[in-house]
Amino acid sequence: MDESRLYLQEAMDSGTVVRAEILHEDGSVWASAGRPLTTEEEGGRLVGLFEAPADAIGTGITVGEVTYVAAEADRRLLHGRHGSAGVVAVRNPPYVVVGLYEEGRRPEDAVLTLGNLADRLADRSRQTPAPDTGTAIPSPP
Repeated sequence: MDESRLYLQEAMDSGTVVRAEILHEDGSVWASAGRPLTTEEEGGRLVGLFEAPADAIGTGITVGEVTYVAAEADRRLLHGRHGSAGVVAVRNPPYVVVGLYEEGRRPEDAVLTLGNLADRLADRSRQTPAPDTGTAIPSPP
């Protein structure tokens, strides 16, 4: 299991979220635990809401063909509710982490779990060295 899926599985094993995935900043799915939560179109719209969080109040937050009423929306966090279940999305470039929590779970626990995961991913991407371009340095004569 690659590291990103391991992180997602840890988030789900915490019991705070039942499904989770990681999106690129363009909204495409980078990693998912199980089947993806978002379609490509939903992922793009979701990521766009971070640029205009007030739009989430008017349109809601759609994930998995379910539209959640926005409970909180800013440039880092989107939180929507559908009954007593909900969706949480946390942005920490270059990733957006999305997860669903079920009825009976505390939304703030899902926010904390996914926020920590987003931070881990962003820290890891900053620590990863640039890929080798394959350019060899000539040996001295």
